[in-house]
Amino acid sequence: MPTPIDSKVNVPTPTATDTATDSTTGSPPALSLGSYAAMADRFDECRLPDGTLRPCWKSIADEVTSLGKSGLNDRESQIEQLIRENGSTFQIDTGEGTQTRPWQLATVPMAIAEQDWNRLATGLAQRTRVLEAILADLLGPQRLIRERVLPPELLWDNPRFLRVYHNLPVSAGHRLHLVGFDVARASDGAWWVTGDRTRAPSGLGYLLENRIVHGRIFPHLSRTANVRRLASFFGSMRRHFRSLAPRQNDNPRVALLTPGHGSYRDFEDAYLARYLGYTLVQGRDLAVRGERLHLKTLGGLLPIEVLWRHVSDRKCDPLELEPHSTEGVTGLLRCKRGGQLAVVNSIGTAIAEMPALIPFLPAAAKLLLGETLQLPSVATYWCGAEKERRYVLEHLDELVLRDAFAVSDTRPVMPVRCTAEEKEALVRRIKAQPNRFVGQHRLSHSVTPVWHRERFEPWHVSLRTFVLQTKTNIEVLPGALARVSPKEDLLSNSPTQGQLTQDCWIVSDKPVDHETTLLSNDDRTIVLRRSGAELPSRVAEHLFWLGRYVERCESIARLLRTTLARLVGEDELNDLPEMTRLVAALAAVGQLEPDYAIEGLDGAMPQLDSVLPSSVFDTANPRALQNSVASALHNATAVRDRISLDAYRIFQSIHADISGSRRPTTVNVSRAMERLNRLITHLMAFSGLTAESLTRTHGWRFVLLGRRLERADQTAELLLATMARPVADEVGLCESILDATDSLMTYRSRYLSLVRPAPAIDLMVTDETNPRSLRFQLNDIQQLLSDLPTEPGRVALGADERLARELQHPLLIADVATLTEVNASGNRVELQRLLELVQTKIPQLANAIAGRYLIHTAPEQTLTGDREQSLDESLMPPEATQR
Repeated sequence: MPTPIDSKVNVPTPTATDTATDSTTGSPPALSLGSYAAMADRFDECRLPDGTLRPCWKSIADEVTSLGKSGLNDRESQIEQLIRENGSTFQIDTGEGTQTRPWQLATVPMAIAEQDWNRLATGLAQRTRVLEAILADLLGPQRLIRERVLPPELLWDNPRFLRVYHNLPVSAGHRLHLVGFDVARASDGAWWVTGDRTRAPSGLGYLLENRIVHGRIFPHLSRTANVRRLASFFGSMRRHFRSLAPRQNDNPRVALLTPGHGSYRDFEDAYLARYLGYTLVQGRDLAVRGERLHLKTLGGLLPIEVLWRHVSDRKCDPLELEPHSTEGVTGLLRCKRGGQLAVVNSIGTAIAEMPALIPFLPAAAKLLLGETLQLPSVATYWCGAEKERRYVLEHLDELVLRDAFAVSDTRPVMPVRCTAEEKEALVRRIKAQPNRFVGQHRLSHSVTPVWHRERFEPWHVSLRTFVLQTKTNIEVLPGALARVSPKEDLLSNSPTQGQLTQDCWIVSDKPVDHETTLLSNDDRTIVLRRSGAELPSRVAEHLFWLGRYVERCESIARLLRTTLARLVGEDELNDLPEMTRLVAALAAVGQLEPDYAIEGLDGAMPQLDSVLPSSVFDTANPRALQNSVASALHNATAVRDRISLDAYRIFQSIHADISGSRRPTTVNVSRAMERLNRLITHLMAFSGLTAESLTRTHGWRFVLLGRRLERADQTAELLLATMARPVADEVGLCESILDATDSLMTYRSRYLSLVRPAPAIDLMVTDETNPRSLRFQLNDIQQLLSDLPTEPGRVALGADERLARELQHPLLIADVATLTEVNASGNRVELQRLLELVQTKIPQLANAIAGRYLIHTAPEQTLTGDREQSLDESLMPPEATQR
């Protein structure tokens, strides 16, 4: 059996073994791309060996020269702003966990000549065919093992290989449809492959985001530099995915299966689904009936023809694979075997990306295709072979050690960075389980100019590009996601360790086609329709809680602003009887400690000047405004493929403006009111978008249901704390409450300067024309519920409709004079009774709506028994789950 050493695999020039190469050494780079200080021992992507610019960089160099330092700094700031507005984030592996950070894009793109790229593309196309042939063999006849080209341990000791993958049907004759490759150039300029990604390669969405951002930052340059466009590749991908549908119809449903919110793929999956027009789904959105996969929606089950999965092989089907997975759907493999579903890429393809396979690729290509592998791989030594294991143990400091069977689960180990004790422990692990380790030489990566700290510096670069394998041909993406770093060692780690990315432009020496749209131009007839019922319950749940948290933020912000305005007024606080009630209302909604809600605040009043402004930025209190803003952003992010980009940018701006990281050095009333004013303005902008841009489908109804329920709850809470018991002078109190409910202007337009409790209570409680009144909320809730889908043939009212009518009826017959009456004990008993009824019934109504439309808890049968899929309570506030 051939081994890497027997085959005399070429080893690229290794990097220094004692310290990481720091590309910032040497003379300070100049502003001009033509004269920045390159590195003598690295291939320079920008400059030829004689120091002149490569022709493909000329347009970029001219643009850089015309912009100058200030122009480049300005473009850098614009890129950061665009990324923040788009909500482009990434999960960074810190070694102790993950952190969500904004995506980072270098100011200036890198360029590669088209002729040079085409040579690489030819090698990648061949490598795709080799990997396809290897998968067909390993999951089929297994010639490679029977003829001892591959050691059998690569399968039998591989925890990521399961027998159930064997002989699964394939779509269009391929298991691989979209493949990712990590490539880099060594010191001599030769291309090397450093990794194959055959399961569900990540980075395609970020690559697209980089290109779009640079297109906005350098509009003239991107049009005139003859840069190969990406749209044609994505268009081919859409056409190919559509062609995979088992039942060919005019518009088969393609769904993108994502692990869900919190995954490192969160932003990218939503971005790709929106761009390509696919339905973004999670495992709990899906159901198998017979041998067909369906999307569970409020309007019933909708068939899915093609599933583009971004979930690990083992997590796709809890029935036959990992029994405790919640990312897949029970019965998915049954659909696949029945030929009723196309899965991209096929389940089981992850075994082709294991690092232990790399040294055996040349022999596999020769046996299966009769071809010589065109692109070399980074020198890899599988420790399961004795000769390779000895080499690894003798050259530990020159190598990077990886899991032999995984590419992303564990971080690579660099023995040169280990202490003597750690190295000894590592050697013991290798000797105990040699099959689980590979050693790889560190490649001497090429360098590219990066604008950093107001100068160009040569940073090391690694590329990830993508290949599409269709029924008839193989297409290589004309571009790449470039990862750059001043420390070369970081590029040997997983892609989550790169500090910065670049857009990689493939530059032609002749004009290119300007294909920029994915819209189909065929002449098929489109049947007109009104969509809306195909809303998954999970999405409805997020939209419902999005509406609730948006309304909660607005109510809290208005009440805080009204109270703060009284603190800075000309009157003495002791002359403002409404302050006691306003503080009590803030305590009732969790913005202040309950101790502040007492009569006679003489002793506590001085503290309010500091306590109230600080509450705007408080993150420790789970009911604080900050946490409501974060929850609204959480739910908006979970459905970002369902809301407009403008709406999502509003939430990004809100969170950035009011988050703890933007807390002013000095917190005072003025700064707090400034933030609250901006927050309310942003929230009203979202309300306007909701009213004017959302089609009147079930998605809009659930957003509005959430808002109406929360506004009714917040209004009842406010009035109960303030108006249920009169104060000596109710003019100031009524004005304050009208201001906090955004009803003061309406009141003044009707009653001018005469402020009395009865018309104020009428406006806020029983006026059906005021969008802020309790009656308006309950009327709207009743109408929204009547427009939601019901079970066929059902005659009786549902629990939610019954509760809504129980709430609506007392408000319909309420008499304002009775509500305003004060009894002998000094209480407005009827008003108090009505408000307490609303407060009691609103949580019950919310739970009834959730039980009918949002919660679909069903036992999932697995090979190890039954289990319950729990409701994602992270969507709800703590008090909701307690109710």
